[in-house]
Amino acid sequence: MISLTDEQIKRAVKLLEHLPGEAQKVMASAMNRAIEGARTAASKAVRGEYRVSSERVKKTMTLRRATAAQLTAEVRSVERRPSLFQYAPRPAAAGTGGAGKPTLRVGVKRSGGRKPLKGAFIVRLGPAGLHVASRTGKKRMPIEVHYGPAVPQLLGVESVKRHVEAVAQQRLDARLDHDIGRAIDAAGKAAGR
Repeated sequence: MISLTDEQIKRAVKLLEHLPGEAQKVMASAMNRAIEGARTAASKAVRGEYRVSSERVKKTMTLRRATAAQLTAEVRSVERRPSLFQYAPRPAAAGTGGAGKPTLRVGVKRSGGRKPLKGAFIVRLGPAGLHVASRTGKKRMPIEVHYGPAVPQLLGVESVKRHVEAVAQQRLDARLDHDIGRAIDAAGKAAGR
Protein backbone atom coordinates (compact mmCIF):
# COMPACT_ATOMS: atom_id res chain seq x y z
CA MET A 1 0.00 0.00 0.00
CA ILE A 2 1.40 3.39 -0.98
CA SER A 3 0.05 6.60 0.46
CA LEU A 4 1.07 10.24 0.56
CA THR A 5 2.33 11.89 3.72
CA ASP A 6 0.58 14.97 5.11
CA GLU A 7 3.64 17.03 4.14
CA GLN A 8 3.48 15.86 0.50
CA ILE A 9 -0.25 16.60 0.27
CA LYS A 10 0.15 20.09 1.75
CA ARG A 11 3.05 20.88 -0.60
CA ALA A 12 1.12 19.76 -3.70
CA VAL A 13 -2.04 21.65 -2.70
CA LYS A 14 -0.07 24.83 -1.90
CA LEU A 15 1.95 24.83 -5.12
CA LEU A 16 -1.08 24.05 -7.29
CA GLU A 17 -3.78 26.05 -5.47
CA HIS A 18 -4.12 28.36 -8.49
CA LEU A 19 -5.03 25.34 -10.68
CA PRO A 20 -8.34 23.83 -9.47
CA GLY A 21 -8.36 20.00 -9.35
CA GLU A 22 -4.79 19.71 -10.61
CA ALA A 23 -3.28 18.75 -7.21
CA GLN A 24 -5.35 15.54 -7.04
CA LYS A 25 -4.42 14.57 -10.61
CA VAL A 26 -0.72 15.17 -9.92
CA MET A 27 -0.78 13.16 -6.69
CA ALA A 28 -2.60 10.24 -8.36
CA SER A 29 -0.12 10.24 -11.25
CA ALA A 30 2.87 10.24 -8.87
CA MET A 31 1.40 7.38 -6.84
CA ASN A 32 0.79 5.29 -9.95
CA ARG A 33 4.39 5.71 -11.08
CA ALA A 34 5.55 4.80 -7.56
CA ILE A 35 3.64 1.50 -7.55
CA GLU A 36 5.12 0.60 -10.92
CA GLY A 37 8.55 1.19 -9.39
CA ALA A 38 7.56 -0.86 -6.34
CA ARG A 39 6.60 -3.80 -8.56
CA THR A 40 9.96 -3.69 -10.33
CA ALA A 41 11.86 -3.31 -7.04
CA ALA A 42 9.96 -6.24 -5.53
CA SER A 43 10.78 -8.42 -8.50
CA LYS A 44 14.49 -7.57 -8.30
CA ALA A 45 14.66 -7.98 -4.52
CA VAL A 46 13.02 -11.42 -4.54
CA ARG A 47 15.08 -12.53 -7.54
CA GLY A 48 18.25 -11.46 -5.74
CA GLU A 49 17.58 -13.61 -2.67
CA TYR A 50 15.59 -16.57 -3.97
CA ARG A 51 15.62 -18.93 -6.97
CA VAL A 52 12.61 -17.27 -8.58
CA SER A 53 12.39 -15.59 -11.99
CA SER A 54 11.38 -11.94 -12.28
CA GLU A 55 8.65 -13.00 -14.69
CA ARG A 56 7.12 -15.34 -12.12
CA VAL A 57 7.14 -12.61 -9.45
CA LYS A 58 5.52 -10.07 -11.77
CA LYS A 59 2.85 -12.57 -12.90
CA THR A 60 1.57 -12.80 -9.32
CA MET A 61 1.23 -9.03 -8.94
CA THR A 62 -1.69 -6.78 -9.72
CA LEU A 63 -1.78 -3.01 -9.38
CA ARG A 64 -4.70 -1.01 -8.06
CA ARG A 65 -4.09 2.47 -9.37
CA ALA A 66 -4.88 5.77 -7.69
CA THR A 67 -7.38 8.20 -9.18
CA ALA A 68 -8.00 11.87 -8.51
CA ALA A 69 -11.07 10.79 -6.50
CA GLN A 70 -9.28 8.04 -4.54
CA LEU A 71 -5.68 8.77 -3.61
CA THR A 72 -4.56 5.29 -2.63
CA ALA A 73 -2.56 2.84 -4.70
CA GLU A 74 -1.73 -0.77 -3.97
CA VAL A 75 0.43 -3.60 -5.25
CA ARG A 76 -0.98 -7.06 -4.53
CA SER A 77 0.56 -10.49 -4.97
CA VAL A 78 -1.47 -13.70 -5.06
CA GLU A 79 -0.14 -17.18 -5.79
CA ARG A 80 -0.78 -20.72 -4.59
CA ARG A 81 2.17 -22.54 -3.07
CA PRO A 82 4.22 -23.94 -5.94
CA SER A 83 5.77 -27.35 -6.15
CA LEU A 84 9.30 -27.46 -4.76
CA PHE A 85 10.30 -28.41 -8.31
CA GLN A 86 9.98 -24.68 -9.17
CA TYR A 87 13.13 -24.09 -7.08
CA ALA A 88 15.54 -25.92 -9.39
CA PRO A 89 16.27 -29.31 -7.79
CA ARG A 90 19.34 -31.28 -8.88
CA PRO A 91 19.13 -33.76 -10.56
CA ALA A 92 15.95 -32.53 -12.23
CA ALA A 93 14.77 -35.39 -14.48
CA ALA A 94 11.72 -37.50 -13.66
CA GLY A 95 12.68 -40.75 -11.95
CA THR A 96 15.76 -39.30 -10.24
CA GLY A 97 16.41 -39.27 -6.51
CA GLY A 98 15.06 -41.99 -4.23
CA ALA A 99 16.62 -45.28 -3.08
CA GLY A 100 19.95 -46.25 -4.62
CA LYS A 101 20.30 -42.99 -6.60
CA PRO A 102 22.06 -39.71 -5.91
CA THR A 103 20.40 -37.62 -3.18
CA LEU A 104 18.06 -34.94 -4.49
CA ARG A 105 19.19 -31.41 -3.58
CA VAL A 106 16.96 -28.31 -3.55
CA GLY A 107 17.74 -24.67 -2.81
CA VAL A 108 15.05 -22.06 -2.30
CA LYS A 109 17.55 -19.32 -1.39
CA ARG A 110 20.33 -18.35 -3.75
CA SER A 111 22.90 -18.20 -0.95
CA GLY A 112 23.89 -21.35 0.89
CA GLY A 113 23.58 -23.72 -2.07
CA ARG A 114 21.16 -26.59 -2.40
CA LYS A 115 20.25 -28.71 0.61
CA PRO A 116 19.83 -32.50 0.41
CA LEU A 117 16.32 -33.92 0.74
CA LYS A 118 16.88 -37.49 1.89
CA GLY A 119 14.48 -39.97 0.29
CA ALA A 120 12.96 -37.38 -2.08
CA PHE A 121 12.60 -37.98 -5.81
CA ILE A 122 11.21 -36.31 -8.94
CA VAL A 123 7.86 -37.59 -10.20
CA ARG A 124 5.57 -36.60 -13.07
CA LEU A 125 1.98 -36.20 -11.90
CA GLY A 126 -0.28 -35.98 -14.95
CA PRO A 127 -0.84 -32.58 -16.51
CA ALA A 128 0.47 -30.86 -13.37
CA GLY A 129 4.02 -31.66 -14.47
CA LEU A 130 7.09 -32.53 -12.42
CA HIS A 131 7.11 -32.45 -8.62
CA VAL A 132 9.46 -33.22 -5.74
CA ALA A 133 7.93 -35.99 -3.64
CA SER A 134 8.77 -38.61 -1.03
CA ARG A 135 7.12 -41.76 0.25
CA THR A 136 5.10 -41.52 3.46
CA GLY A 137 5.69 -45.15 4.45
CA LYS A 138 7.57 -48.27 3.40
CA LYS A 139 5.17 -49.07 0.58
CA ARG A 140 5.31 -47.59 -2.88
CA MET A 141 2.20 -45.47 -2.32
CA PRO A 142 1.09 -43.00 -1.01
CA ILE A 143 3.57 -40.24 -1.74
CA GLU A 144 3.76 -36.74 -0.35
CA VAL A 145 4.38 -33.82 -2.73
CA HIS A 146 6.65 -31.10 -1.32
CA TYR A 147 5.81 -27.44 -1.80
CA GLY A 148 7.96 -24.35 -1.63
CA PRO A 149 7.10 -20.84 -0.49
CA ALA A 150 4.76 -18.76 -2.67
CA VAL A 151 5.85 -15.38 -4.03
CA PRO A 152 3.64 -13.44 -1.55
CA GLN A 153 5.51 -15.18 1.29
CA LEU A 154 8.84 -14.15 -0.23
CA LEU A 155 7.61 -10.57 -0.61
CA GLY A 156 6.66 -10.58 3.07
CA VAL A 157 10.25 -11.19 4.19
CA GLU A 158 11.31 -8.15 6.21
CA SER A 159 14.42 -7.28 4.16
CA VAL A 160 12.48 -7.43 0.88
CA LYS A 161 9.57 -5.44 2.31
CA ARG A 162 11.85 -2.68 3.65
CA HIS A 163 13.66 -2.39 0.32
CA VAL A 164 10.44 -2.17 -1.71
CA GLU A 165 8.91 0.43 0.63
CA ALA A 166 12.07 2.57 0.48
CA VAL A 167 12.17 2.46 -3.33
CA ALA A 168 8.44 3.27 -3.59
CA GLN A 169 8.72 6.22 -1.21
CA GLN A 170 11.79 7.60 -2.99
CA ARG A 171 10.08 7.29 -6.37
CA LEU A 172 6.90 8.89 -5.01
CA ASP A 173 8.87 11.91 -3.77
CA ALA A 174 10.70 12.34 -7.07
CA ARG A 175 7.60 11.86 -9.24
CA LEU A 176 5.50 14.23 -7.14
CA ASP A 177 8.07 17.03 -7.59
CA HIS A 178 8.37 16.24 -11.30
CA ASP A 179 4.60 16.17 -11.90
CA ILE A 180 4.04 19.41 -9.94
CA GLY A 181 6.67 21.10 -12.13
CA ARG A 182 5.03 19.78 -15.30
CA ALA A 183 1.58 21.01 -14.22
CA ILE A 184 2.93 24.49 -13.43
CA ASP A 185 4.83 24.64 -16.75
CA ALA A 186 1.74 23.52 -18.70
CA ALA A 187 -0.42 26.16 -16.98
CA GLY A 188 2.19 28.84 -17.75
CA LYS A 189 2.33 27.88 -21.44
CA ALA A 190 -1.49 27.85 -21.65
CA ALA A 191 -1.68 31.32 -20.05
CA GLY A 192 0.96 32.67 -22.47
CA ARG A 193 -1.11 31.87 -25.58
